Amino acid sequence: MERIILLFIMLAQLSCASQYQQGLIFRVQYKPETKYSQTIEQTSQSEIKYIGSKEFLQTLKDKNILNPTITKSHSIIEAIVSTGKLIDGMYFPLRMEFIKTTSNDGKTIIPNGTIIYGKSTVGNVPTLDSITSTGLNEEYKKVILQTMRGAFAQIKFPDKKLKVGDEFTIDSPLSIPIAEATVEMAITTNYKLISILNGIADFDISQVYAMKSKVIKYPIKATGNGKGKLLYDIANNFWRKYQIETEMEMNTTFDNFKLDTRSSGSLTQTTVITTK
Repeated sequence: MERIILLFIMLAQLSCASQYQQGLIFRVQYKPETKYSQTIEQTSQSEIKYIGSKEFLQTLKDKNILNPTITKSHSIIEAIVSTGKLIDGMYFPLRMEFIKTTSNDGKTIIPNGTIIYGKSTVGNVPTLDSITSTGLNEEYKKVILQTMRGAFAQIKFPDKKLKVGDEFTIDSPLSIPIAEATVEMAITTNYKLISILNGIADFDISQVYAMKSKVIKYPIKATGNGKGKLLYDIANNFWRKYQIETEMEMNTTFDNFKLDTRSSGSLTQTTVITTK
């Protein structure tokens, strides 16, 4: 009997292995009648160093501005995305509720109980329509809604047929306001499929940040990079874990001083997926 059970286990393992030996179709999407419990943890640290004359540095000291100025932040957001039944074979409703948000300064980033409503069609990025939140004015509601629309837009990945060892690249823009100027950068993110095991595809992530345009009034140089991991649930077409760590350096020359900025950060998003 034990040998028979062992044989069944071996056959099941071989079946799972052969299922993905030819690769997979990488497609990230929300599905109808599914619950996505998500936790997003983000940390960041920046160091700003001022370089200038003794008089300029004394002015900073008189204003109680530390040189270098170091800031740190840490936040955790817990949210649940729930999708409804497919309607007319075309679209399904989507509801995102923020369960708990915390930060190292004790402030609530997004009030608990805030709900964002939208809808989606299979294979497409959801459209977010409205937001309800107790205690927030209409202007701030619009800011949150617009921010989440941008975040959802980043979920869109190109459909790819991949096997272990394959990789693909996505380019995305980044705008950083500096004084009276805006630094336009391009982020090139490369995903490489490392392995497939038990229905989970393991990707290595690498990023390169590069300036797209020159800032005429104030000379600016900026570079950056990142690395991380993506664990993709093949059956559910969504990630179980997305983790990235980044570093960036920026040097800016103003009329009477220079500014050297170094920043680092990490983002980890985990998702528990259940069908209704």
